Amino acid sequence: MNVLYVAPDIPVPHTGDYIGGSTHTLEVSKEIAKLGNTVYIVSNRMRGQSSFEKVSEGVYTYRIYRALFFPFKNKLNPNKSKENKIRKFLENTYLNTLYRFSVMIMTTKISKKHKINVILERNSAKGAGVFSGIILGIPSLVELIDPEYSKSALKLSKKIFAYTKEIVPAPLHSKTEIVHAGVDTELFMSAKPANIRSRYTIKGKVVVYVGSMSSWHGAEHLIDVTVKLKDMNITFLLVGKDLEILKEEAKKKGVLEKFIFTGFVPNNEVPAYIAAADVAVAPYDPRNSEKMNQYGFYFSPIKIFEYMACGKPIVASDVNIIREVIRECKCGLLAKPGDAEDIAEKIKLLLENEDIRYEYGKSGRNAVQEKFSWESVVDKINQGIQEVLETQQQ
Repeated sequence: MNVLYVAPDIPVPHTGDYIGGSTHTLEVSKEIAKLGNTVYIVSNRMRGQSSFEKVSEGVYTYRIYRALFFPFKNKLNPNKSKENKIRKFLENTYLNTLYRFSVMIMTTKISKKHKINVILERNSAKGAGVFSGIILGIPSLVELIDPEYSKSALKLSKKIFAYTKEIVPAPLHSKTEIVHAGVDTELFMSAKPANIRSRYTIKGKVVVYVGSMSSWHGAEHLIDVTVKLKDMNITFLLVGKDLEILKEEAKKKGVLEKFIFTGFVPNNEVPAYIAAADVAVAPYDPRNSEKMNQYGFYFSPIKIFEYMACGKPIVASDVNIIREVIRECKCGLLAKPGDAEDIAEKIKLLLENEDIRYEYGKSGRNAVQEKFSWESVVDKINQGIQEVLETQQQ
């Protein structure tokens, strides 16, 4: 079977941006390929990347620039709100018209060339894959990651995969399957701390955060958390691009020496950083997202599954989806989103209780093996694909 995975906003592999989406897209593609299929991805072309590449066994990607002829940067100037509104309007108009049409043309050509049997579209493609499938008579399925979708694409798709039905229009719930994100169990469960502690001359306990400065990730709260814990022999290891932005605030509050900012770390090296920690933290704060205020938290947290696979106890925000994972898997403690004091108390409790850390870590690893490997995620996606193909043949 030849599968076309339409994810034009996601670079594959990632180059430090869109890390979660890139990891998801590539890992799902690799697992589909392991089932004896060939996967072609339509992905975001970043500077220095070729227009076509074999990225894994049985997985190939065609790349398209967001601005068609060059990379598209959508960072706004925080000091120019009026200019930002105009720019955002123009960008959205472009992305929803000319760009989407270009992706649809590209998708149609690839489908014809490789005799595609089924199209899997990431919702941010806004129907480029689904509409191409309608033209060619190829069934399509949509991965619904967030509320930024085409209503027509959802209606025309044969099946929807989503992390939560909260963002799915009620009339389409009957064709929606709930799936989680996953983790590369082979990579993360075999993680060793290597020389991370000696490289950064770390002494005492370590709390690790892996992620970015996205508004809803809540990384900024870690400054005040550290202030609450400043009397403890503790180091916060922040792994990810752009987190250095927090240095100035940490310096103002007198806790800069408590932090290590690694900058961008390749995905295959991330497990060693997690393995070097005693506690892992995921301080998500959906209050900073307009969409999440409307729908609730709607992402499946890859970073939490990575923490679990490394056997680390977790302090995470008490929000939708994450709450269910932490409670069901008994892998950590929940804290009130944005509440530095509550987060600090939960971290302190874990750091002072080795037995509790061990039990939570063990439970998390076991849960990942059973439920959250990319193989288990794709088993469900593949089942949906097979159901659609069987119906198509009737």
